[in-house]
Amino acid sequence: MKLQKLNLYLTILKVVLIATGVLSCIFLLGGPEPEGLATEEFEAFRDGTELAVATNFTAFIIFVGVGLILLFFVVQLISNPKRTLISIAGIVAALVIYLVILMAGTADTNETLQLREESQVDLSTINATTAGLWTAIVGISIGILAILAGAVMKLKK
Repeated sequence: MKLQKLNLYLTILKVVLIATGVLSCIFLLGGPEPEGLATEEFEAFRDGTELAVATNFTAFIIFVGVGLILLFFVVQLISNPKRTLISIAGIVAALVIYLVILMAGTADTNETLQLREESQVDLSTINATTAGLWTAIVGISIGILAILAGAVMKLKK
């Protein structure tokens, strides 16, 4: 496969991934406002075929997204294996960090976060959100340290 055609295919794949995300957001944000619907309309939506269509569409979008991401990684493994393996290792490292922090748990509760009565959430949601935030903080910190270490190594040479 020629490198020029591979770049074209990867560009098409990137555009399809972006378009899938944008269309999903438009469909999600373009729907009716839940507060403005009457109880009868909610029940009609729940009991009718609209909910089944919405659920199947969401499952289809998730399936296509996962498939395109896997295809992207396979193509990248073929064309640029070293960089792709480093990227996959980074994703696995982030997953490990997230799971370790998730298992460690958090002391936060609805009361310590001062959530209003109507915004109360499950403790597992608080735990997962805290683990995600700490994973992002750790990732950004490691990135900044890598940039600084690279600058120091460049100055040493």
